[in-house]
Amino acid sequence: MNVNMEKMGALFILAFSIAYGIYAFKIPLIFLSREETLNARTMPYALSIAGIVISLLIIILPGFDKDKVTTVREALSGLDWRRTAWLTGLMLVYSLSMPWVGFVIASIFFMAGGVMILGERNFKVILIASVPLVVVLWFLLTKVLGMYIAPGELFYILGGTE
Repeated sequence: MNVNMEKMGALFILAFSIAYGIYAFKIPLIFLSREETLNARTMPYALSIAGIVISLLIIILPGFDKDKVTTVREALSGLDWRRTAWLTGLMLVYSLSMPWVGFVIASIFFMAGGVMILGERNFKVILIASVPLVVVLWFLLTKVLGMYIAPGELFYILGGTE
């Protein structure tokens, strides 16, 4: 079976977007937010629909490079699977550590680790890329948008109060 690499990627995104849209229906809503225009399901619905539409367009429309047709094996052979596995493991560690160390610390280590996995070795660049981004994101979420982000169990164990 001959397949174009971009068509195969679009097929994976299509499957993921459909599954994401199905799971978005299972997001629980509190009683008051059921009638609101924007609620916890709005963004997942929008992302799912956008992913479905864009991936269908990529699948249906002709590709940019019609002469280069590869097999599935050739399309997957040039990818960096080791780096992908490291990033996936880092995401797992991030999701498990966030309830314990909090959003800010977990996100800084996640960003720094991700930048290191992607090849950066200069410690100053890693800090400049991760710390300000996480602090600005935390400020926007908590102070501007008024969202509550739990500081983590370690904060309470060390005697912190809010």
